Amino acid sequence: MSETMPNDAPKRLIDSWNELEERQDNQFVKINRAALDKLIEQNPNLNQPDWLIPSIHPNDDWAFANQIVVANTINYMFLNKDIERDGESWTMRDPLDNYILSGSTAMLTRTTQLFGEASDISWAKIINLATPSKFEEFLPDIPMADTRREKLANFALGIRDYYDGSVRSFLESTIDDKGDFRIFNNGQGMVDRMLSEEFGDVFADTSYIEDLEFPFNKRANLTPILIDGRARISETLPTVGDMDQSGTVIDYRLPQALRELGVLEYDSLLEQSVDSYEHIPAGSRAEVEIRAASASAVVYLLENLNMKREAEGKEPYTMAHIDFWLWKLGRELKKNGSQSLPHYTETTSY
Repeated sequence: MSETMPNDAPKRLIDSWNELEERQDNQFVKINRAALDKLIEQNPNLNQPDWLIPSIHPNDDWAFANQIVVANTINYMFLNKDIERDGESWTMRDPLDNYILSGSTAMLTRTTQLFGEASDISWAKIINLATPSKFEEFLPDIPMADTRREKLANFALGIRDYYDGSVRSFLESTIDDKGDFRIFNNGQGMVDRMLSEEFGDVFADTSYIEDLEFPFNKRANLTPILIDGRARISETLPTVGDMDQSGTVIDYRLPQALRELGVLEYDSLLEQSVDSYEHIPAGSRAEVEIRAASASAVVYLLENLNMKREAEGKEPYTMAHIDFWLWKLGRELKKNGSQSLPHYTETTSY
């Protein structure tokens, strides 16, 4: 395992943002907590989706879980500079029916087409997919293809070396003595294992501002959230026993949604860069502030909504509810006529 156990990463991320605010050193992004309080007062009715969409997701629950792990190795959201033609997402033409697929829909549709209803995926099939010709056929002209292929190949080797060449063996290794998947479990949980030395830097997603560390870990955090959604309707797939411990899932869409809601306020230079779709380098102070402020806002929402719900005798929300709500809002802004854009960053971290 890595020297720093990842199970305190969600807290360290928020602590780092709080420290940046206390120093009054957040240069590009501020959080409007009055806007957050207004959202909390509305007490929205949120749901956790089951992720069972025909043709996009497999019907077999274990097949779904396996494919989610592999897909999170490559990642979901692929922004495209050519916004006039493609909106914000990379697109491809489905070789089976010639329809245009984009973003996460393309990724998941192609994953289901490749792996089908198989309840396990072998390392050999993954390493084969990571070859240049196979990967280009799988996701043609996808941005940062070489980096994604490298992560996919390294993941396959980790599965080979530590989990008998089986993605399902990896998943089953994170089940506790109660029969639940775990996010954190003394180094044996799903996120614990993804962020360990077993997979190197495949799922690594940590940024820095001076002495402050921001362990975002978006793709690692997303994996159990999606699997738990399917598990809620499954008779065979374990649920995630510690979903309340999940970290945030900060990509392009959540900051986009939070800004539209008035929660995130950008300084004039960053505002101009985002609105004109200029490239904001990965790991730059502006990019880290966008994600860190978003994470802090999401945690504030979750904690305070749950206090309100507890007072009303209602079941608490988890990160799965908050993330889907904001992600969906961000994705649908353009459909609703909004001119809001996501910040444009070339990265495989989210």
